[in-house]
Amino acid sequence: MPARVLLSKASRIGFGAMALAAAFALTGGPSQAQDAAAAAAAAPAAPDAAKLAKGKEVFNNYGCGSCHTLADAGAAGNVGPSFDGDANLTEAFVADRVTNGQGVMPAFGSQMTPAEIAAVAAYVNHAAKK
Repeated sequence: MPARVLLSKASRIGFGAMALAAAFALTGGPSQAQDAAAAAAAAPAAPDAAKLAKGKEVFNNYGCGSCHTLADAGAAGNVGPSFDGDANLTEAFVADRVTNGQGVMPAFGSQMTPAEIAAVAAYVNHAAKK
């Protein structure tokens, strides 16, 4: 390809990039609303205080602390795993184990309501990461 054609293409690309940069600078970049929406999407939702309180109540009422350690609940069980500091816990994992059990962990799906299971899962997930 002749040098003149390459130079012409390069200058068109350069001018296009400059025009795009100027347009972005003139509009101020992303809007504040877009920035706020992106930040909200990136940040996990704050746990509902009432749901956490209900979850703590369920944890204590069903005797979860007799097997599990969770400092927030004053629980020091040593049969099941300690929840304290377990960054790998998720609400979905806890809800599944509470519902279906596994190994020596009994299933509570027929004893607890779905709302109780969701509350205790949210509470354990939140309290374990403190």
